[in-house]
Amino acid sequence: MKKFLAPIIAILALALSSCSQVDSAATIGDEKITIAALQDQVDLILAEREGIDTTQMSLESGEALTRSQLSYMISNLIINEVAKEEKIEIDQAEIDAYKIEIYANIGGEENLPNVLVSASIPSTSLDNVLRRDLILRKITDGAIASGVSEAEVNDLIQKIVTDKAKALSVEVNPRYGTWDATSLTVVAKEPAGDAVNDK
Repeated sequence: MKKFLAPIIAILALALSSCSQVDSAATIGDEKITIAALQDQVDLILAEREGIDTTQMSLESGEALTRSQLSYMISNLIINEVAKEEKIEIDQAEIDAYKIEIYANIGGEENLPNVLVSASIPSTSLDNVLRRDLILRKITDGAIASGVSEAEVNDLIQKIVTDKAKALSVEVNPRYGTWDATSLTVVAKEPAGDAVNDK
């Protein structure tokens, strides 16, 4: 009887594994990035390019855009987990103050749409991007205050984020590529698989 059950159990396990990836672009620990959420991110970026002069911009499209957005969404979750571990909190007042700093650097708030389009950042993700920068800034400041040299601090932060990614165990739906733990990005498989349609 066991001889017959073994292959059936193996098939069921494979089927369940496949089903778990049907609506998942990636899983990071207990967190899941759905295909719908990834598609929404890509669609919003493309929609916000309309009405902006992009002729002088080097913009990603197709599978490259999808992979870079999935990479961003994954790394964002990883850095949030680092922040929890380091007990770093960023409040809205800090984000708003950072926005003022950003506006001054780009020549005014009116230039923000162009900057976001150029960087392939959807407007709805601005606060998350700034929060992420502030988390990394606080980690940097803390490391330097503890005696780490400015020349070494980038390598230290890279190690902290990479170690957290490994601890969380990142799994990417094969249709988008594979996770590169060293570069913290989703890289294309060869031959390239299907990607989210970016219209």
